[in-house]
Amino acid sequence: MATIYTHAAVGVGLGYVFARHRLPPLFWLLAGFLPVIPDLDVFSNAPYGRALGHRGFTHSLVFALAVAGVVAALTFRRFRVNFWDLLGFFFVITASHGILDAFTNGGYGIPFFWPLADRRFGPWGPIQVADIGFEFPDPWTSRSVRSELLYVWLPLVVLVGLVAAVRWRRDRRPPAAAGENPAK
Repeated sequence: MATIYTHAAVGVGLGYVFARHRLPPLFWLLAGFLPVIPDLDVFSNAPYGRALGHRGFTHSLVFALAVAGVVAALTFRRFRVNFWDLLGFFFVITASHGILDAFTNGGYGIPFFWPLADRRFGPWGPIQVADIGFEFPDPWTSRSVRSELLYVWLPLVVLVGLVAAVRWRRDRRPPAAAGENPAK
């Protein structure tokens, strides 16, 4: 599994890409928290690899859709965002957890299509499986953090930077005068 810090960073980074206007702090809290929710299964007493155990149903697309649906229904009016757009965003960031975990180099695969199928997908590498423990991992000694910085954080920073540059350029463009062709 990837670290919870990386899961949260992906949600917040994609939140920046999604947000077209200023959103309240609750949006950003959810953007960081929803991608972490699937790992609450570590507190389950069910054996690892079972549907109710770690990397079980909470990593599935059905679970991501259910969580996204509930949270979007509770927040879309408050955020003044189209329900379907918010549902799609919350689904993507929650499902990103299973996708990142499938791209680690260890552990059981992810049952993306549970309950329709028990087949597991992954591990496909190249992300190192997260170090076990509740302390913040040291990027100088942790292979998992170094691989996440390269394979997840760097592309995420590039994506957010490109979106920020496009928005900055768009916002700097002077408005078209009446009767002018804006396509020029």
